[in-house]
Amino acid sequence: MNKSVLCIGATLVDELYFCEQHCIPNTSNPATKTTSIGGVISNIAQHLGLLYLQPSLLTALGSDADADFIIKNLNQKGITLDQSIIADTSTGKYVSILHPDGSLVVAVCQDISNSYLTPAYLASKMEFIKTFDLLIIDTNIPAESIQWLIDFAKSHQQKLIIEPVSIAKGSKLAPLNLDGVFMITPNEDELIAIANINSTNETALVESLFHRGVQQVWVRKGNKGSVMHSITQSLDLGVPKVNTIDSTGAGDAALAGWVFGYLKDENETTCLHLAHTLALEVIQTKGAVVQTINSNNLYRIKNTYYNEY
Repeated sequence: MNKSVLCIGATLVDELYFCEQHCIPNTSNPATKTTSIGGVISNIAQHLGLLYLQPSLLTALGSDADADFIIKNLNQKGITLDQSIIADTSTGKYVSILHPDGSLVVAVCQDISNSYLTPAYLASKMEFIKTFDLLIIDTNIPAESIQWLIDFAKSHQQKLIIEPVSIAKGSKLAPLNLDGVFMITPNEDELIAIANINSTNETALVESLFHRGVQQVWVRKGNKGSVMHSITQSLDLGVPKVNTIDSTGAGDAALAGWVFGYLKDENETTCLHLAHTLALEVIQTKGAVVQTINSNNLYRIKNTYYNEY
């Protein structure tokens, strides 16, 4: 496994508040709090690090204690951040309110990525970026930066994966030239926003992205599983029922699991099994990262969920 991975996007401090009872709007709700390192691309990078892939991360951090904590923690997971920006501001933060079952009530995010991960900054890192085989980006960065990376990856024969993050942020992709993008990973609502056509039909939406140059579209469907669409086939995989504790980061974990399988040269089905397995483990854990995961126990756990394969 000698392919190199660069992750580009937002890194935040995550503060998750779990209500002790079902959350009641317009009043105070007793809750317990957990704090961890978050941000979509950072969640992905953390799992890739725990799976021994030694990813690099381009992100924007503040000049504060939160940034020191993030750098130390991610370095311990084998993640390199030495090309990232340390700005004279506060590190970004994600705060969510969750029901006792882990389902999201509401979340807010203050992120500095859009201000600092600009095309000019990326251009200053061209020699560094072009050394990687696989680029994974989130849509927390400016639309102009996303387009720059799409064009750069295509011109340097690099595979680029885009994680849409949310409907609002994923909609940045709607007007962009996506020619050459290796894969986009939307949920069903994000897919509609990205495709930006007058249809809610999944086949039509996915085909519109193929026409725009995307090679694979991986549609996530929550407890219904996911479908990996390519130009030649669609692979549909369900998920077993588990007890959800916290849904934060499930999609991020799924992408990390899939990338792990892809870089291990596993077939399409096994890649999805590994993806779903890591996502299932995350939703049974408080926080967006399974801190105990490694490459050996990911395969072992996969066999408990998909033991017929």
